[in-house]
Parts: sequence; structure tokens; C-alpha cells
Amino acid sequence: MKLFSISKAVHVPKFKVAEHFSEVIEVDAPKNMVYSLSQQHNMKCSPTVKRGDRVLVNQVIGTGDNNSVVPVYSSVSGTVKQITTKIDLLGNKVDVVLVENDGLYEKEEREVFSYSTLSMDELREKVKALGLIETQNLSNRKRGMQLSFKDNAKNILINAQESGLYGQVDSYLYENEKHDFLRGIELLKSLYKDAQIVVLSTSDADSVIGFTELLKNTGVSLISKIPTQFYHDMNLAARDVFGDFAMKDTMVIDAFLLPSVARGLMDQRLTHYQLLLINGGAVKNPGIYKVMSGTTLDLVMEKAGVENPFRIVAGNILSGDAVFTTDSPINRGIREVLFLNENEVSIDEEMNCIKCGRCADVCPMGLQPYELNQLVIVRDFDEFFKKRGGMCVECGRCSYVCPSKRHLLQSFKTAKKVKR
Repeated sequence: MKLFSISKAVHVPKFKVAEHFSEVIEVDAPKNMVYSLSQQHNMKCSPTVKRGDRVLVNQVIGTGDNNSVVPVYSSVSGTVKQITTKIDLLGNKVDVVLVENDGLYEKEEREVFSYSTLSMDELREKVKALGLIETQNLSNRKRGMQLSFKDNAKNILINAQESGLYGQVDSYLYENEKHDFLRGIELLKSLYKDAQIVVLSTSDADSVIGFTELLKNTGVSLISKIPTQFYHDMNLAARDVFGDFAMKDTMVIDAFLLPSVARGLMDQRLTHYQLLLINGGAVKNPGIYKVMSGTTLDLVMEKAGVENPFRIVAGNILSGDAVFTTDSPINRGIREVLFLNENEVSIDEEMNCIKCGRCADVCPMGLQPYELNQLVIVRDFDEFFKKRGGMCVECGRCSYVCPSKRHLLQSFKTAKKVKR
């Protein structure tokens, strides 16, 4: 199939057909684990351990007082070697906890509870304690926000609209993690008995067939749409599906976190791994990789047989960021890492804006990217936000269609970082 990347039938040129990967390749946990304490909006955890401490699997090693910060857990047992500052994949300075893995995987026991007896406030605290962060809000995509459950919901959207330009990311939901995915649906049905539940998937034939078979006899509807960055934003997706623009009666759940929620609330089990699509022309063994939390990217590269990448992108081509270093842990919220060779990367230099208006045509928020870019260049950040620059969802459409190769998206990210 030809993969539509954005609306108005704009296609990705010279890119191969999106691949379907059914096998999950496991990456062994390394001897030295690196746990980032950084989270959304430049907030971070404070370490709860010190150098020389012995830690167990499931033990909290970082926590914060801010309600938006979720705990960080150790995925291995071992000894804390150092608490230091490190540069993460995207070039940001972050605090990290270095743990030497002893290979024993001794566990700290989790509290046993029944989710059905909890109030909604208590349930939200239990969900927060799972250490999961939301990844389907484009403006926070790289570090996310914690999951939230509403008191009442008439509509629930389970958003599985994740499609990388080089492969389908959603296949493991209906193949490898289908049992816990279905348990997650039953969990939602028990919490919101009268809610209409809909799964939003890509229109890829494999995805439609896989989810149709998975959802059979569940009473859950499936809506399939052409994969675009537009649907990677949870609120925009829900408004389009249900027409609830105020989001008053609608709740959105990240489909890729639903199995983890089910394990956490129903079995009191934490999920200490993330599944990544590793692909691109410089990858010898592309596929979906199961990576233990705390594993650095260079070890994944070794497992995947990455050779001489010209450019590394974390996220995807449209809304991803260039990777700054590979010896850092993989930021939570990243589901795809592309290792591109020179033939796959445009090396055209940035030229002057010709005021063609293509960027404005494709902007899902109705912004004027060419005007906003000029404001960032002259560092007029106050005017940037007056012209609604803060509403940019970082989908990357403007940069993609620009004939002058303007670095529009990167300039908007810079403006928002300065504001913070």
C-alpha cells in the first residue's frame, strides 16, 4: 500500500512500502542500566536511592512531588553505581541513576488490591503508580503525560493510530499482547458500563484484519482511517471520531499502554519494557524490538545490525527529532527509531521563504507557520505566542511540504522550550 503521511493526499516520496512485522525481537538487559529521571514539561523525579544501595525489580528509584510526575522503577536487581547528569537521545541534560545489573532479578513485592473496590480517585493513584506516561499528545510526545481516568465517560476512544513511515507499529497489539489488550477492554467496560468504546486503527489491510478478528464478540467498534500525524494527537482524534469538541464526555486511552494498565490494575504487575520499531536503510535486521527500561540505544543498534547510519531519527520522519547521542536510554514515548542511509535523507539547504502558503494549507490547527517561523528567527517569542504558536501540535506537516526546506517545526519547538 502507499502510505499517506498527511492530509490532502500528500505522499512520502522515495520511501518504501510500510512493512508488517509479526515477530518481536528481545534485547537482553545489559550489565549497566541507565534510568532517566526526566519527564514531561522539563519536570523530573528526585532519586530515592543513593550510591551503593542495593535495588530490586519493582523498586522505586525516582519520585516527585508534582502531581504530573510518575515514579521511576528499577527493571533489574543490582547496585546503584552512580547518580549523575547525562545527555539524553535528544540532546537534553537529564539526571540519571546508573545501576549495575546482577542478573538475579530479585523482586520487591507489590501491594495486592482489587481495582473494583476502589474509588475513582484511588484508581487514578494506582494508575499513576504504574509509572506509565501518555505519548499521544503531540506537543508532549517525546516525554508524555501521565494517564488519566475520568469520573464518567460516555465515549472511550482506544487510539491505536500509530503508523511509522517504515512500518506498522500496531501489529503486536493484536498478535503478541492481544490477551492483555482484551483484558484492558474488559477493565474499561467494568469501569464505564454504559460507555461506547471504539478502537481507532490505521487503514492498513493487516491492521484492519488483525483488529477485526481481535475485537470479534467484544462489543467494541473498530474505525479505521488513513494513518496521519493528525491522529497521533489524542484530542484531535477523539473530536473527529465522536464530535465531542469540548471533550466533556470523552476519554482517550493510548492503545499501546492499555495492556500495561491491565497488568498493573488486575495483576499488580509493572511493565518494565517498551516495544520499538527499528527500521531504515541502515538496519540489517528491521523489526519490533522488546527493550528493557534502562537499556541504551547503542545496544539496540548492535542487536539490529545497524551499520553506518547517515541520520538517526527518534519518533518518525514527520514529528521525530534527530538523535544527539546513542549511549543514552531511550526516552519513554518514543515508539520508532529510524536509522537512515544517505540516499534516504534530503541534504538540500534551507532557502528563503517564497510565501507559497503550503504550510498554512496543511496545518491542522489553522496556523500560519511561515509567519511564526519569522518571529522565532527574530526571537520575538511574545508575538509568537500571541499568534497562537503555542497551539502547534508538532505534527511536522509544514516542514515536510515546504519547497524551500525551511526548518519550521524545529523553530517552533525552540520557541516553546524558551517559553518554558
